[in-house]
Amino acid sequence: MNPRRPRRPVRHHSHPPSQRNRLLAWGGASLAAAATAVIVTAATGGFSAITKKVTEPSQPLQVTATTDRISLSVVFPGLYTMPEEMQIAVSGPKVEDLRKQWLTAGASHFDEAGLNIAVRLLNRGQRRVRIIGLEVVELVQKPPLNGTLLHLPGQGGADVFRIAFNLDEARPIPREVDGKGNVQGPFFQHQELELNKDDRDTIWVPVAVSRYSVKFRLRLSYFVGDDAKPQTMTLDDAGRPFALTAVNCPRGVRTYRRIYTSLTPDWGNFQGRLSQVPNPAEYWTPVRDNLDRCPLDFASKIKQIAQLTG
Repeated sequence: MNPRRPRRPVRHHSHPPSQRNRLLAWGGASLAAAATAVIVTAATGGFSAITKKVTEPSQPLQVTATTDRISLSVVFPGLYTMPEEMQIAVSGPKVEDLRKQWLTAGASHFDEAGLNIAVRLLNRGQRRVRIIGLEVVELVQKPPLNGTLLHLPGQGGADVFRIAFNLDEARPIPREVDGKGNVQGPFFQHQELELNKDDRDTIWVPVAVSRYSVKFRLRLSYFVGDDAKPQTMTLDDAGRPFALTAVNCPRGVRTYRRIYTSLTPDWGNFQGRLSQVPNPAEYWTPVRDNLDRCPLDFASKIKQIAQLTG
């Protein structure tokens, strides 16, 4: 019986500690480099996508609408007593602050020479914007206001305009106006307005009314780039509907229950003291021969406004 041969011990190949550490370090560095490459690639793609979103605003067309008055007069629906602090000498900036207070308190602009609305446009996006429509919406027509007139005849005139609205119509449409103030057909029927990147434009829009007191908003329609569906934006007077009243003129005579006006105003600087008129029925008598017929039709009123632009 042969004696058993001793088993050869199994040898586990191993690197010295220093070499093993170098291998681990190399492997870890390789994995870290690969991971870094993945992260950098993902981050680069991510930043590219984010940059595109930042440079293309969700609402590329910036629009503001403001009233640019030819006449600063307003009318309240009922009897209005002007607070003592308002019975002061007024100038341009001051009376504008007061007018905002009057509108907030329920007054409407007095349509002695129309209401001029400035629609200012800015294309902040990368794509072209095409303005294809402007319409009157939420129109409410009531009899002209005959309560308290704050009569502050304005100075100066409107800017050059291409569009005008007749608010006596049940469905007012934007009418084209030529350089001489003649009212033409629908403005957007044969043309549109175009703004490229960073382009600005202002649409000066006179609105006029002869038979009603009206409240309304405007709605702008436009295309962005090659989008198939138009976008819309509703415009108003600092959160309120635009408000305008025709001259109250039963039987051809201007009539108001109470009138405040400026006495001996300085027309150049628009300064004067607002005071109550003792006898409203006689207020127009001294200038009756120089007054336009009442009510004045839309075409004549727009032509007058156009003449003021010169």
